[in-house]
Amino acid sequence: MAVGRMRRWGLFTLVGVFLLVGMSGVAGADAPSSGGDVAVAQTLGDRELTVVLRRVTSVPGPLQVEVVTHAGSAGGRLSLALTSTGASSKASSPPPGVPTDRGAVQLGNAPGMYSTTLRVDRPGPWELAIDDGRQVARIPFVVSEQVTTPPERFVYGGFLAAGVLLPVSILVAVRARRSAWALLPAGGMVAGLAVAITAAVLSASLPLPPQPGVQLDPDVDNVSNPYALGQPLVSDFSRPPVMLGLSGAPLSAGQPGDLDLNLTDAATGAPVDDLIIEDGALIHLLAVGPGGELWHLHPIRIAPGHFRIQFTPPEAGHYALSAELARRGGGVQMVRAASGFTVAPGRATGTAPPHTANPVHLGHGVTTTSTTVDATPITVTTTAATAGTPITLTATVGNTSDLQPWLGMVGHMIVAGPLPDSDTDIGTAVQNAPVWGHAHSMGGMSMPGMNNQSGSGTTTSGMATPDVHSEPGPIATPQARSTTPNMPGMNDGSATSTPPMPDMPGMSSSSGTSNPVMPNMPGMDNSSRKSTPNMPNTPGMNDNSGTSTPVMPNMPGMNGGSDMNAPNPGMNTANPGGAMLMFPVNGDSAPDETVAAYGPAVPFTFTFLAPGHYRVWIQVERNYSVITIPVVLDVEPSGASR
Repeated sequence: MAVGRMRRWGLFTLVGVFLLVGMSGVAGADAPSSGGDVAVAQTLGDRELTVVLRRVTSVPGPLQVEVVTHAGSAGGRLSLALTSTGASSKASSPPPGVPTDRGAVQLGNAPGMYSTTLRVDRPGPWELAIDDGRQVARIPFVVSEQVTTPPERFVYGGFLAAGVLLPVSILVAVRARRSAWALLPAGGMVAGLAVAITAAVLSASLPLPPQPGVQLDPDVDNVSNPYALGQPLVSDFSRPPVMLGLSGAPLSAGQPGDLDLNLTDAATGAPVDDLIIEDGALIHLLAVGPGGELWHLHPIRIAPGHFRIQFTPPEAGHYALSAELARRGGGVQMVRAASGFTVAPGRATGTAPPHTANPVHLGHGVTTTSTTVDATPITVTTTAATAGTPITLTATVGNTSDLQPWLGMVGHMIVAGPLPDSDTDIGTAVQNAPVWGHAHSMGGMSMPGMNNQSGSGTTTSGMATPDVHSEPGPIATPQARSTTPNMPGMNDGSATSTPPMPDMPGMSSSSGTSNPVMPNMPGMDNSSRKSTPNMPNTPGMNDNSGTSTPVMPNMPGMNGGSDMNAPNPGMNTANPGGAMLMFPVNGDSAPDETVAAYGPAVPFTFTFLAPGHYRVWIQVERNYSVITIPVVLDVEPSGASR
């Protein structure tokens, strides 16, 4: 009987171990976390496009290509060709350099998203060619493959060995005449568990190998198994600076022409072909015209180290030019063309970017100004504009949270200066300016339901859910995603609200009456007429309302308007705030341009080291149209009287 029970327990244990091992499984290759979506802005001819390459979840497998068009872009057909460009130690068919798949995207006249699906058959570096009938843009990208790391192999192997040796130990103990023989498989089982647990514990501290496509030039072999290179490689992955040269036929005012950019390595003189996508583009090209117009363009790659932009200058004169780019392992660089370029006289044209040459003025005591761009009311505010201290400029675009992320950000700010006070020949002045900066706004943030008050007394909830695409096709109008409901008891400023939670002792409600308030937290400057003894203020906890509801300190871009008395001046205190643009995690991708849920306040913080006259351009996207807000900012010397 005892032997029978032992056999039954051994059988049950054996089945349980195999079920456990079978359910745990080995991490499958090409899981969704192996890479995120890739979004690349392209100025293809007279079209400003965003090409989105959705992540490949299996190899071989489908690659969904989506093209976002903007307001003013003409419809038409784009021909696509997909080519593997990575070298490999193994023969492949078709060989690298030969297109493996072709397709087309038919763009409509309405701005939005249009898509098609191609197929990739191997991991490694690829190139997507987009042909509009006149020019071909070549976008490099990497198809990743999730591989099993060496620590994972030890973990899986150790548990597998322990799972196999456990029933062997039981069988030997039951069947063998001498139970001492069972110590051999039992010892092996313990050793397997020790190896698995040790590998699991140490795996978090082991260094990763060099990452192909980020630190190393990718090929099929190192993308398929980066651990084959050995880890860690002790080397400096940084790359030398880039030299920017301009070529092409001379440009004339009013006539479209091609401006060629030639990128060469400062150390070798060889063409630079290791650019990586940074802020949604391979190159961000900034051009400033003689009248103060700004162009933010994204040249197409036509060959290694050779980029091209089609440009129609509206007037003759000198144009300043700079390029923002990132080399693999070399970080982000802002590279200026040595002398810019000059446009010859020609026929007059009205192709200048609208509104970029008619700036609003701030500084010298002026902290708030308003304008209208494309029928959208805009308010621009600033903190005290003093050299050497961080200055926050906030553009409030409209009065709803319907801005779209452009180039991965809610807003962009280009700064040039100090400049002469004259408004003539601004291109030359910007070319010679000591400061040429490019700042980003991560977007306004307001927690859902937390005092989101608009002028109409309605609530705009904040946190947007990234769009999930299931069916290809055009999306003519950006949609705000579903929002999180207000937390109970949070004041949403609407006529009706969620039944509140019971007030904490001493916490003031937003009604006409309030519970006895406990001493304010430091900085909770309640301007209520019903005052209670206050504790010392904590910076930023200022409540300027007539109620006794203490507020949290404003985050940049939180619901707050143009109140210079606010803890963080320049915040939007009158209009609803939007959701913060969240960084992708665990292989997820950031929201694309179809998510209209940000703003309306778009704050930027920048430190102007020298006083003087600066040109500032703020850019946001709304209704698939990029809005440029030009500003002239006068920065006073440090210590100047306000």
